[in-house]
Amino acid sequence: MEMDTTPELTGPLPPGAYLRRCAGEPYRILFPLGTVLGFLGVVVWPLASLGWAPCAPAQSHPRLMIEGFVGSFLLGFLGTSLPRLLGIKPLSGNLLLLLSVSLLTGGILQLLGGQWAGDLLFSFALLLPLVFFTLRFRHRKDNAPPSFILVLLGVVGAVVGAFLQAEKTAGSRMSPLVQQLSSLLLFQGLPLLPLLGLAAFFLPRLYESESAEAPPAVGHPSGKGSGSALVATGAGVLILASFFLEASGQRLLGGLLKVATSAGYLALTLPASPELLARGTVAAASRLALAFSLLGLLLASFLAPAGSLHLFFLGGIGLMILSVGARVVYGLSGRGFLLRFRFIPFEFAIGGVMVAMILRIGADHLSSWRSPLLSLSALLWMGALALWAVVVLPFVLCPQAEERDEPQAGEPTAKSEPE
Repeated sequence: MEMDTTPELTGPLPPGAYLRRCAGEPYRILFPLGTVLGFLGVVVWPLASLGWAPCAPAQSHPRLMIEGFVGSFLLGFLGTSLPRLLGIKPLSGNLLLLLSVSLLTGGILQLLGGQWAGDLLFSFALLLPLVFFTLRFRHRKDNAPPSFILVLLGVVGAVVGAFLQAEKTAGSRMSPLVQQLSSLLLFQGLPLLPLLGLAAFFLPRLYESESAEAPPAVGHPSGKGSGSALVATGAGVLILASFFLEASGQRLLGGLLKVATSAGYLALTLPASPELLARGTVAAASRLALAFSLLGLLLASFLAPAGSLHLFFLGGIGLMILSVGARVVYGLSGRGFLLRFRFIPFEFAIGGVMVAMILRIGADHLSSWRSPLLSLSALLWMGALALWAVVVLPFVLCPQAEERDEPQAGEPTAKSEPE
């Protein structure tokens, strides 16, 4: 008799059970919250073209996208993965509630033009899990992957950057160097440094066939020993140095250092194998996101940074978040095996993101068409995000399924992985 390992797919949890599970797996609340804030971050452009925007989109858009969209997904992933990796207790329900309310309130304030209060709330929201994990760190049973040093640098830098941005908006006197450095720490450091750190941990697991069924937020650290930690620390220091160079007026030198460091770190930490070319839509989207991230940063070193950086933000960070988000949600609902193949709805979402990116870059070069191109780009992003949400987010309500094992006579019973 053959062993039946077909996953038993579970349905949605009752509301009470769902809320209790959210504390241990914060992505179940923070991913939907990030999706909502991702919508609000771009809807300001069509609202502005109609004269209905509450404040200037140039101020609210980048903050909603970085602090709301990127911040919610990043904290959702870290809040789920770090307690498992470190072997510590997860976030409490009260802490998760405070974190969620802070992110949502900060996003609403940014939408309404309260940049000072919104930046300050975001700095507070990042500090909450940072303090929590610092206090619990001495009770850990294992270590996080060395690449998470980059994640830590990105989060700490964003705390400082958001606080300084709030002080600047409140009218505090600040040198141009500090103003520019704080902006780079928040708007580039927060997405870039965690991208590098999480890619080194996440992508190898995505490509390994033996771990395709395991949730990506659970498992063994990728890269061990002091050597990997030194490489990650060195890469983080060089990227921070590149921000300082750019803030000092050396945009070309700083930009090239940033790209070279990012590309070098990825080359050292990601596996090189022909298998990486045939692992389904999500894996392909992850590779595409890394390529666009590096290309956007490279072009921004030579060309006008506003347009070029949207290769990094939209095609790189945005696409990577959707890829990682799909893998986490499907993996922790027992559906990770589905992502080893073509994911047709996600392919349409990728297409929408690509067209939105092209239109957004074009808006900076066609001044007479700027407003309609910005609005159309925003609508395409919203459509792609809505499609992704429809096919992914319902499964945040579903618990991880266990496999049904029927061993042959005399064989030991296979143990399912604990939640």
